[in-house]
Amino acid sequence: MNGILREIIARRGLIYQLALKELKTRYCRVALGIIWAFLSPFLTAVIFYIIFSVFLKINTNETPFFLYLMTAVFTWGFFQESLLTATTSLMANRNLIRESNFPHYLIPLSIVLANLINFLPSLAIIIATAVLMLKGASVFLIALPLVILLHALITVGLSVFFSVVYVKFRDIKYILDALLLFLFYSTPVFYTLQAVKTTLPKGLFSIYMSNPFVGMLTLYRLAILKGFPYPTQEYASAAFIIFIPLLFGVVTCLFGFLLYEKNKNKINDYLSY
Repeated sequence: MNGILREIIARRGLIYQLALKELKTRYCRVALGIIWAFLSPFLTAVIFYIIFSVFLKINTNETPFFLYLMTAVFTWGFFQESLLTATTSLMANRNLIRESNFPHYLIPLSIVLANLINFLPSLAIIIATAVLMLKGASVFLIALPLVILLHALITVGLSVFFSVVYVKFRDIKYILDALLLFLFYSTPVFYTLQAVKTTLPKGLFSIYMSNPFVGMLTLYRLAILKGFPYPTQEYASAAFIIFIPLLFGVVTCLFGFLLYEKNKNKINDYLSY
């Protein structure tokens, strides 16, 4: 891992250029350009608000429901878009890989960076909206960069892992689509942890709380939304909320890069057909 970290630092300029190339390609000939990075998840949040708040009358006591939705939809969008694009990125860039001499994992890394660049302005808008609507900032806002870093760590680990798997097993993309859909609805996007706790038996609720994306989303809400309830033993300890995503991020990164190291000499062969 030390060698990989040194390589990433040494090639940081290349990663940045690859990320800019990804953004330019994505928004080429699109009238609204990068505005879609905010507009698309915003419209998704509006649709969810209409369905779950207006029609189904779901609401949250912790914070205005639309803010509750926005913190989930935008952060999940960064993760999902990064992972799905990175999974097929080695195949999509196989001509570049053949012509250049750099580690394959720089491609999925640049995809995550491109989506992070897309995500940050939208996150700033969410924070400004939350400050206006809630009349102040969260006391945990100072920890938001660490939350973003942890989120990126998880995304990078999974992106490298699935990009390597995809070059050999193309079916993994369809499995991943189904898995992401399951994870999305298994994460408190438009319902509260209180609702889950009152519905599930204690054992199943503990299993539910072991989902790292539950902790990840809770950390975002704590950092952005003023007055959002701090985790208590009623749901899970604060250490549990932090520890599960952190452990998952470290393990996925280690496993993803170890898988790359084991298969790096075979990747070009798989990309040739």
